[in-house]
Amino acid sequence: MNLIIKSLNFSYHSEDVFKDLNLNFNSGILNLVSGPSGSGKTTLLNLIAGLEKPSSGLIMLDDNIQSSIDKFVEPEKRNIGFVFQDFALFPHLNVKQNIEFSENGNKELFDTLIDNLSIKNHLSKYPHELSGGQQQRTSIARAIYSEPKILLIDEPISNQDKNNKIEIIKIISDFIKDKEIVCILVSHEEINNIAQVETRSYTLS
Repeated sequence: MNLIIKSLNFSYHSEDVFKDLNLNFNSGILNLVSGPSGSGKTTLLNLIAGLEKPSSGLIMLDDNIQSSIDKFVEPEKRNIGFVFQDFALFPHLNVKQNIEFSENGNKELFDTLIDNLSIKNHLSKYPHELSGGQQQRTSIARAIYSEPKILLIDEPISNQDKNNKIEIIKIISDFIKDKEIVCILVSHEEINNIAQVETRSYTLS
């Protein structure tokens, strides 16, 4: 499975963010996106998710158009798991309810996630009762549990200690490889300095 971005243009307040952007993201590996502040890393994720509309160009998942001049698939129909920088957990749901929001029903996956992400003892807590790191891991668990076709992750290890960073990278890498998912990860940290996993790097300028 490939996510293809072709001749993509996007402007914000009359300023070009992307001009004729062309990228090809493969499934089963961590596609790492880096670049200086203001280079459009989060905007790229929002465009792929359908939270923003490009001015022109194509976003395709294999042969299926997600965004173009003539076609726009709504975000909820794109089968995307998104880990936002601010976690975006539902404040009125506890950890267990947040993770199970997609109604997947895969108990084995649920148990693996809560064990490996060290949130098993926090299932009854609400987001305001969690540390930043615990909220981040809950958000990652929720995104993976939905078993998406595309997994978008914005700064997934910024609030974690070394052991949790390693565990998070490994569980994401194993999951996308097993399910052949397209994963795009934005991080200011050198992922392969933390855990040796298969990656491909892209730099926005």
